[in-house]
Amino acid sequence: MQTATPLISINLGSGGLSMVQLIVLLTVFTLAPSFIMFFTSFLRILVVFAFMRSALGLQQFPPAQVFTALALILTFLIMGPVFSQVYQQAWVPYSQGQMDFQQFLSAAEKPVGDWMLKQVKPEELNTMASISGTDPKNPNFTTLASAFMVSELKTAFTMGLLLYLPFIALDVIIASVLMSLGMFMIPPAMISLPLKILLFVAANGWDTVIMGLVRSFR
Repeated sequence: MQTATPLISINLGSGGLSMVQLIVLLTVFTLAPSFIMFFTSFLRILVVFAFMRSALGLQQFPPAQVFTALALILTFLIMGPVFSQVYQQAWVPYSQGQMDFQQFLSAAEKPVGDWMLKQVKPEELNTMASISGTDPKNPNFTTLASAFMVSELKTAFTMGLLLYLPFIALDVIIASVLMSLGMFMIPPAMISLPLKILLFVAANGWDTVIMGLVRSFR
């Protein structure tokens, strides 16, 4: 006795997608977290948020998932025009059979590469170009991506340092005051933490940090 094998039919839209296009789409979704980390504004935003949380002295609150979600939302807001260009210039023609997979990759790389080139600092680009042996005036996508990541980390660390300085000054002032009053048994963090939060809220810190991050992208 033979058992019939069930068949699954997938129809996406009026034209549908071929098996190759469906595999490409699933691959893009699978690699999307890596793409977002490596080729978008997500890395800089997340690192700055990590510095801000450490500067405030907040160890467990807010949870890291909150900062990750906020960084992801800001990334989609900042990268919206670039994603729209990738969709219109690469995915739509490819899904309609107007270009092959290699042409699809080239068309998708161009708007992303143009955006990354605006953010990369010349010194990082020259360094990566010398390592890869390419022309820094006409770098390939791999060289540009590596220079972009290093440049993003450098920018994020610079912004994080600027966030740290006022809170470090507050820690030093609180510790000096407690020592001058002879209160050696009171941990300075017990006093400085609520004052840091009060200073951050009073200075409209969330809006300042977020707007500073958004405006730091060209």
